Amino acid sequence: MNSNLNTMKKAILFLMALPLLFTSCDSDDDSNVVIDDPDDPIITDVVEITDETTELSGPMKGILRAGNTYSIVGDLVIPEGEEILAEAGVTIIVENDPNNIGYEITNNGSFVSLGTQQSPNLISVPENMRTIDNVFAGLWGGIQCSDSADAVVLKWTRMEYLGGEGGPGTPRAGSIRYGIWTLSDQTEVVLENNWFYGTKDDFYRPVGGKLNIVGNVFEMCGEDGGDIINVKGGTVGNIAFNVAIGSATNAFKPSDDGESTIQTNIGIYNNTILNGGHRRAGTNRGSNINFENGARGFAYNNIITNCKNGIRIVEDADIMNIDYDYNLYFANAQELVDEFVPSDSVSELQDNDIMGGVGENNPLFINYDVNQFDMNDYLAGEMQPTNMNQMVNNGETYNLRLNSDSPAIGAGKTDFQPVNVNFTLTGERAPTIVGPNADMGAYPQDNSGNQLY
Repeated sequence: MNSNLNTMKKAILFLMALPLLFTSCDSDDDSNVVIDDPDDPIITDVVEITDETTELSGPMKGILRAGNTYSIVGDLVIPEGEEILAEAGVTIIVENDPNNIGYEITNNGSFVSLGTQQSPNLISVPENMRTIDNVFAGLWGGIQCSDSADAVVLKWTRMEYLGGEGGPGTPRAGSIRYGIWTLSDQTEVVLENNWFYGTKDDFYRPVGGKLNIVGNVFEMCGEDGGDIINVKGGTVGNIAFNVAIGSATNAFKPSDDGESTIQTNIGIYNNTILNGGHRRAGTNRGSNINFENGARGFAYNNIITNCKNGIRIVEDADIMNIDYDYNLYFANAQELVDEFVPSDSVSELQDNDIMGGVGENNPLFINYDVNQFDMNDYLAGEMQPTNMNQMVNNGETYNLRLNSDSPAIGAGKTDFQPVNVNFTLTGERAPTIVGPNADMGAYPQDNSGNQLY
């Protein structure tokens, strides 16, 4: 009897503590997030994933075997110190939540998805829900990390239809979830050669972390606000050779918000950024690359096409430790040309930027018409043309590689090193560090950059 009573008491205490495990925050300030309490109960009943496992829910660990399909039927929780590893060719379907909250992966340890070019992984919703009407619906909660999380590693993985409000006892309880959220400057995040499609708000908000974000494609990120990568304090790493098309606000925004003793330092180079910033109302908030609030870093060799404005350096950024140059700007409207050097920033024209008037310095993509949209399209909000924000146009995929006479070829800077990051990940989990290329944008002619599309 006493044993049963004690067990019941422990269970009640655990349930009462769940809402306190994670303190939610608003969309602009994660500086006061507190996650772990040494007095909180420790998860002990962890289910080991076996060859017979098909459904994922609750505290689990183990290996998702190559080529198999799994269903998430409740919030999937990875306990501290544990790992879930998805081998190549794994499909994970996040089933519909009857409460319409959307299940999530709550990561207190490591989530690793190791797809390959030949056998990529997929994390999505049921096929009948993969529609353009649901692109900003936030159908499932993505990967939400506590400050005990060791790593998130995604390679050759497609992840889509993310966001929605977090449920009780989860990291973003009562607030809109980001596609990925990390909360420790020691969490290691490797995102390489992935497709990310459809987020309600930010795709990834690192409140601290060690980042290597290389060779990805980001489409349809942010409904009427939100950034693709919204960096906060304590975050160090590189963002390179990515394609960002149709972001609501910024593609990449380094900030040092928060109380970490590690200063945000982000290297942003050789990215291709198209049609960014137009779903966010107002003249400020950037649209492609935006340094603010004590952050440092650099931005070189980026192609910025028909974005709301140019690289934006806010006066409260660590201006003395930010370098930016050798970027190509193109716009087909005077309103956009006028903001190549944003009027609400301390940014300046740099000596080696490629920047001119309306229609000048066309980057000459192999299969993408830079003049197919106009200001009416950019300002159409939820009525924007779908093909302005994704890589597929009427069944045909855009090709953002460069024609041989592109002004971006050979015009970049190569005498610099990526930001040095002290990763501990090894083997297949380890980051692939890729240096700069003289051909601007994500697709240099030697095919060393982005491998998607």
